[in-house]
Amino acid sequence: MKKTYLIAIVLGLAQTGWAVSVLPFTESFEVNSSGWLNSTSQNPVHAAGGGVGGTGSILTSATIDTSGFGPIIFRGNSAAGASGGAFVGNWLSAGVREFSAYVWHNGPVALNFYARFDKGAGSAASSNNLLVAPSTWTKINIPILDSLGTTGQIFQSYGAAGPSGFNAIFSDIKNVQIALGAAQDVSTHGQTYTVGLDSVSIVPEPGTGMLFILGLGLVASSRRFSRRFKNL
Repeated sequence: MKKTYLIAIVLGLAQTGWAVSVLPFTESFEVNSSGWLNSTSQNPVHAAGGGVGGTGSILTSATIDTSGFGPIIFRGNSAAGASGGAFVGNWLSAGVREFSAYVWHNGPVALNFYARFDKGAGSAASSNNLLVAPSTWTKINIPILDSLGTTGQIFQSYGAAGPSGFNAIFSDIKNVQIALGAAQDVSTHGQTYTVGLDSVSIVPEPGTGMLFILGLGLVASSRRFSRRFKNL
């Protein structure tokens, strides 16, 4: 009876969205590009060193384009199996509360980057621009909160999903993308630079993470109890 109850708890955790990934999850590009693509949907250059703390990273070239929202430079798309699908699924039920990544560029001045969280059919949450200094790995942090239309809003648009599209988008994430904003220093317009990406992460709220650890502990306890029972 106790064993059945413990299994039910773990199954309940899985059914509420834990399948997105084992949280927290970080893509560190230690071995290769992990299925991530560049702006032309080709494999970016994998660098075994030179990333955050001297670890792996991916690099590509990108041209400053001031049209629209600016060019997407790294694509973590589900169709390409990026990061084994770790970023794909229902971020809300999984308890994802923050997205972060380290970015780098060799431009002569600071450049605006943003992240795009896409469910397809033009419905995507695009973050506000985040200014990144040249030639240094910079961490960008994006809380996963619905703040569109408020002071200090996190996202600039939900695309085709409309002003109330937060829940629709983050309950069905298919692609995670890093882009250069359209608003850039005039000296950079039309210029091409090298950009880098490393340590792409999603993390849960603290309470959710503790619940997951508790669930794993219950599974381990159940297994120990089962083995002892069989040995009686």
